[in-house]
Amino acid sequence: MAKLYLIRHAQSENNAIWDGSDEHPERRPDPEITETGHQQARTLAEHLAHPQMEPRQHPFLPVKETHFGLTHVYCSLMTRSILTAEYVSKACDLELQAHAEIFEKHGIFDVDSNGNLQGLPGPDREYFGERFPRLKLPQEFNDDGWWNRSAEDESAFLQRMRSVVNEIRQRLTDSDDCIALVAHGDFIDQFVNELMGVVRHQPNYDNHWVANWTFHNTSISRIDFVNGAHNVVYMNRIDHLPNELVTW
Repeated sequence: MAKLYLIRHAQSENNAIWDGSDEHPERRPDPEITETGHQQARTLAEHLAHPQMEPRQHPFLPVKETHFGLTHVYCSLMTRSILTAEYVSKACDLELQAHAEIFEKHGIFDVDSNGNLQGLPGPDREYFGERFPRLKLPQEFNDDGWWNRSAEDESAFLQRMRSVVNEIRQRLTDSDDCIALVAHGDFIDQFVNELMGVVRHQPNYDNHWVANWTFHNTSISRIDFVNGAHNVVYMNRIDHLPNELVTW
């Protein structure tokens, strides 16, 4: 049996100022995480590394473990994901691997005076090597900046999500891997939609949440892959966070 833990990154600077619009004057294309975010990420990492914090094992398999048992930690190439995943990989003594396709919807972008999204280049290989020396970069990494293209539109986003879900589903079928994927709210929302065949209910995407599913910062969602099936065990768990650290 394989397990996939979809984890939303810790609170970013953009999350802290979010007012429902990408046009906030203090918005950053690739934000850091806040001090609250660092506290969330530390607490998350301690929780995932604890030997008795995952008693919810598959009900029909003779497994008695009470730990998460992570075997791999992946993050996007966006700063908020890397910073969060660093805490997890260190606490669990695992290699931190970047996945080029699990970035947030639209990629790295800014907003012009007319409200149009303008794609911006992400950092290059030298930057990541200097700032995040433990991070294993994907082979297809672009030396001119990992994004370096137009802002991703809705069609491209959905196509990318289909590809990512198919890749991970194929990998975890008949596998014993236990993967933590430290990603982003829109990404996790559409990952679950695509994997489970759920329609994007349009009134949800036209409203404030812009999602079928909502996820707190550092929330954990678990999907089990066993005997050709994939089952959502739980979503948006934040048991590890005290009330004062619960944020969107």
